[in-house]
Amino acid sequence: MDHKREENYLLPSISDVNAQKNYLDLDLDYLERRVGDTIVADNGSKEEESPADSLDRVKVIFLGAPGVGKSSIIRQFVWSEFFEDYRPTERRETFYPSVVHANRLYELKITDLPTIPYFPVSTHLEWTDFRYYGLRSATAYVLVFDLSNQDTFQYIRTLREQIYEARDMRGIPLLVVGNKQDKLSAVVASGTRYRDIVNLVKKHWRCGYVECSARFNCRVVQVFRELMKSIQAVEGRSPSPTPAPSQSHRCHSHERNDKCVLL
Repeated sequence: MDHKREENYLLPSISDVNAQKNYLDLDLDYLERRVGDTIVADNGSKEEESPADSLDRVKVIFLGAPGVGKSSIIRQFVWSEFFEDYRPTERRETFYPSVVHANRLYELKITDLPTIPYFPVSTHLEWTDFRYYGLRSATAYVLVFDLSNQDTFQYIRTLREQIYEARDMRGIPLLVVGNKQDKLSAVVASGTRYRDIVNLVKKHWRCGYVECSARFNCRVVQVFRELMKSIQAVEGRSPSPTPAPSQSHRCHSHERNDKCVLL
């Protein structure tokens, strides 16, 4: 995707629109084994359809500066599709994939939003400027930046500060994703700024961090694996029937202790 870089990452407010809902069952481990292959599945868009009541439901909101690839990550994960041309998100879109992680079934409500100029610090501001976005009621947040344009990290850094000021984040997972790993040059990767970003996220923010390439479907499944691990951690649930040793961010398909399945 030829993402256009924007000098100003804070855009004007977006008016509310009706959500476009897409339902799809996915199997994460299966996708990881099928890297590079095409996965085809049926989907529908009926508003009244709902998975079984026994599902654990997780409301996830993707946020980031324009052109960082938020929509590309979601669409690659849900539909295994990628558009080379840049298509800015102009309205809210909602996706409903079902995933299995550590033998638990979850319905993810993934919300893809146009770039927001700020995070609402009150329900009044949310209602007036971001009605129906559900920003303050999310179960988890995914903050995306462009590894090849590290100026986009400042946007999510400011946004994170606003989120923590606006609501109690205890028990609310936050995952940082560096997209466009395929465009990360060796010079940038060895630079001080890149190392500072990684250290800030991992050591000071103490939240999950994944680098991926939506274009090549590289570690996109890992984004959602780390998300589910964070969600189960705050729920106080063991990631496996038996205690599992600590693992690095890279997870292999044969590691059954950390199984994450897209149905």
